[in-house]
Amino acid sequence: MVMRSCPGLRVIAALGMSMAVASSAIGQGYPVKPVRFISTYAAGGPVDLTGRPVVQGLTELLGQQFIIEHRPGANGNIGALAVVKSAPDGYTILITSTSQLTINPSLYSDMPFDTAKDLAPITLISMTPTVLITHPSVKAGSLKELLAYARANAGRLRYASAGNGSINHLSGELFKMMEKLDITHIPYKGGGPALTAVVAGEVDMMIISIPTTLPLIKEARLKALAVSAPARYRSLPDVPTMGEAGMAGFESSAGIGLLAPAATSKAIVSRLHASTVKVINTPDIRQRLLSQGVELIGNSPEEFNGVIREESAKWDKVVRAGNIKLD
Repeated sequence: MVMRSCPGLRVIAALGMSMAVASSAIGQGYPVKPVRFISTYAAGGPVDLTGRPVVQGLTELLGQQFIIEHRPGANGNIGALAVVKSAPDGYTILITSTSQLTINPSLYSDMPFDTAKDLAPITLISMTPTVLITHPSVKAGSLKELLAYARANAGRLRYASAGNGSINHLSGELFKMMEKLDITHIPYKGGGPALTAVVAGEVDMMIISIPTTLPLIKEARLKALAVSAPARYRSLPDVPTMGEAGMAGFESSAGIGLLAPAATSKAIVSRLHASTVKVINTPDIRQRLLSQGVELIGNSPEEFNGVIREESAKWDKVVRAGNIKLD
């Protein structure tokens, strides 16, 4: 039996091919005007620290201006919602922490958007372990000594965070729950003020991303007791992991990634992904970020999506166990 070609099918196939070619052309021609990276956090924090060299690199690589615009508030939801509502043309991109993407859905009973449906992952730029720091006056030179002190002085130890629902807050709650401690959460309006409070001795401890604390640790203005990494971290080789220090199973990392509105073409997402990976592997930018304690990733959109799912499940357990809500 001879199968005859259907004219209608030929038209559909031709249309599909022409659309694919057009999409590819859009990706190759992108960008033709400045691109805004909406940051969900204030200037000077981990997202800014990692994002600025990448934005500068993209500007140089693609020949158009890439700009970071800060829109903090509502634990990151304000900036993320602005991206969700923007045109899916590749000119408004979200740069944010994985904590904002993975913790907020459990914290808010009425999220203004759905991360899985409304945003398209581009790449995870970095995923850096957190470090448990204390003010030098705290009478503990190790994690075991800190735990012993906390148990002997119930309610006296205070830990800082960038605000209710932040990665510092949830990490502190995980620490508290795993060891059944009575310690007090002190929220601040941002990571910068929280870290300043620990340095000043207003609060005793904090669990925070390594890059923002590295200079202060090296200057002995803070004590680093343990890092939440599977192996010793190259920037802090003398600091034990949580497991080595006697607290196996504690995992807390701070990631920074790029996402676009969900309807953005795959060609543009692919172009942004490839360009960002190329930038973070540029020797000078890579060395600059590595020297600051940033752990660079540059994974695929699919891999980034997997990280979001895994982290969401982990923090959902902590939120539920601690009965933490922001509305």
